[in-house]
Amino acid sequence: MPDLPSPQDATEAALFSECWDAVLSYADLCTAGSSAAAELAREAFAEGIRDLRAAEAGSVRGTGRRSSRLPRIPLLLTAVRTTAAAWEKEGKGHKLDPELRLWLHSDEAARYTGPPLERPVALRGLRDLQQADAELLWLAEAEALPLPLVARRLGLDPATTADELAQVARLFRDRCHRNHLDSPMDAECRSYARLLDAVTRSPAADTPEDLSRHLATCRRCAEAAACLRLNTGTLPGALAGGVIGWGGLAYLERRRRAAEAR
Repeated sequence: MPDLPSPQDATEAALFSECWDAVLSYADLCTAGSSAAAELAREAFAEGIRDLRAAEAGSVRGTGRRSSRLPRIPLLLTAVRTTAAAWEKEGKGHKLDPELRLWLHSDEAARYTGPPLERPVALRGLRDLQQADAELLWLAEAEALPLPLVARRLGLDPATTADELAQVARLFRDRCHRNHLDSPMDAECRSYARLLDAVTRSPAADTPEDLSRHLATCRRCAEAAACLRLNTGTLPGALAGGVIGWGGLAYLERRRRAAEAR
């Protein structure tokens, strides 16, 4: 079992403290026991921190272009999922949750590592945001942290954080709409794309029956709809499902309980 990486400074030590609990919580969902959960969490955390350091070092050296990476916690949660997939390939799948093992061999799992335009729109939309905006959206919506705590972690003005979050949510919606239009889709999905955008802009708008039937049978359009509806409570689930994949809703529930316990 790999040792946890040592923090390089006080800032990174605070980051480790903030992120470890989330990583262990998701690893516990992915495994068949507490010992395996700790092993998976440590291995994934070490791998994720290496990726995070490399991405941040690249941004500093950079070419003037914005680094397109996930915020810190979802990047580390993705490392849990990819490490679990590596365990399955290496013959250590017996340590994983049986339902996760089935999912890892499914077409749904392949979406997260397949061609970029076929990946979930929430994943692509979050990557498209500026890092500070993506961190704010994830901490407030997926981690369910109170806005004063989010403001303190990100160095924001608590008096304006709610307004900033609302603005970021609208930016995320726009990115997801664009990514949905860019996705490969059949003629039926394409015919509903403009209507889907229109009815999800207002919580008071009625959804036509034909569009409702389509959303009931088309998972990808339903995923897009969840990202586009900002005032119906679907955004946390859309983020967790689109970014983490398997176990996203169960992870949300755990993080909500953890936030309430604080």
